[in-house]
Amino acid sequence: MATRRPVNNPLDEAHPYERWAINALLAVFLLIFLGIGLEWAGMENFLSESLNEYFIDQIKGESTGDSGYNNVNTLTYAVVLGLFVVALSAWLRALGIDPRDTTLLALLPFITWAVFGEVAEDAELFGAGLAPYFVSPGIHFQAAFWVVLAGAAGISLDRAEREGHSQKNDLEVLATGLILVQFAVYASSISGKVGDQLSLWPMLLGIVIAIAFAWWSRELSALFSNVQRMVYLTGVGGSLIFFGALASFAIHEPPSTDRIWPLVVVIGVPSLVCYWMYSRGSSAAEELSRQGLVAGILTSGMTDEEYRTTPAEDFTEKAIIEPLRSRAIMAQPLVFLAVAGQIMDGLATWIGIDGFPGLGEKHVASQHVINAGLWTNEKLGIEHGLLDEGVWLFALVKFALAGLIYYVFYSLNFERREQHLRLLIGVAMLVVGMAPGLRDVGRLTLGV
Repeated sequence: MATRRPVNNPLDEAHPYERWAINALLAVFLLIFLGIGLEWAGMENFLSESLNEYFIDQIKGESTGDSGYNNVNTLTYAVVLGLFVVALSAWLRALGIDPRDTTLLALLPFITWAVFGEVAEDAELFGAGLAPYFVSPGIHFQAAFWVVLAGAAGISLDRAEREGHSQKNDLEVLATGLILVQFAVYASSISGKVGDQLSLWPMLLGIVIAIAFAWWSRELSALFSNVQRMVYLTGVGGSLIFFGALASFAIHEPPSTDRIWPLVVVIGVPSLVCYWMYSRGSSAAEELSRQGLVAGILTSGMTDEEYRTTPAEDFTEKAIIEPLRSRAIMAQPLVFLAVAGQIMDGLATWIGIDGFPGLGEKHVASQHVINAGLWTNEKLGIEHGLLDEGVWLFALVKFALAGLIYYVFYSLNFERREQHLRLLIGVAMLVVGMAPGLRDVGRLTLGV
């Protein structure tokens, strides 16, 4: 066993880049509030004009129609997302939030929460007061609000249990309360906008199922902590409310049969990829787990440099991990879900634009890739029906990105204090992969 240098409280030490990211985020929000404040004060200035031109006007246009993105807000959103990933990793570590992949699974319903909410906005189901908050970036802050609220409730339950003040069904009562609050806020907006046009019984059925599931979910306590279970149930409840609203829309305006098969392909193929990756790597991951090891996560006090430079014969844990590493990484939910999300986005965009004329791409970077595909088609004389729009290149880029994600997680080693960073990188990959893929196929299926 190699000698490791002592590290004092490694989980409490913040990386310099984490402090930098936190300060940069504070600066971003300060600029936003300053720009809005100056506009309210009636003072003409470059900052307020830029906020309106590149951000606010696009949000208003998207909530009342189908506005696209621009180069400025695309780059800004990408940078801010990266800052949030780094800053939140420090905050979650300070709060002692579980950084394992079960937290990612607990957050997964909020991916569908955001997707169903955005598709409902695309279908113009929300009233004017709420519609702008279901457009990026508002939808992400909304989802984050419910995650924080549910997580805070879970933390309060943990505190009550430690102090001996908890009751048997406290978690179910709190989860039911958060689900009902979501229903009151969102169902009232939907009912006020389309209640006289649509039969909303599926939405009512959705909340009944959500509350019943919350009370029958005690077995999840074996998998989830109180915090994780609260977040999971709150996300499931909101997702079912929005799904019920979309079901009401689909009953009122049934989708044509030629729009059903993309749903099967876009969801089915990535699901098979997830199944294959998990099946391929589960035995290796279980073997490591029995010895208290996780591929890609270093033991406490060990740095990446030490791990890479120490020969396996001098480091027992490395000798155990490395032969199993390539397969064990496949079975990690964070990895196979991130890989599947990129495949899903590529398939949804390819099928939507090439298979259904009239649909287009709203994201600037994605459109540049598609334009490169069109240029390639022109140079090579490609005219096939599934290739003529150039989206095949976007799909190939996404498939390659899926492989790159696997390779990155296969290659990287995260220190113990970097586990939350690893978790949030996975969440970000779902936000830019699985979420837009599901939204695209949802819009395509419903014709909105």
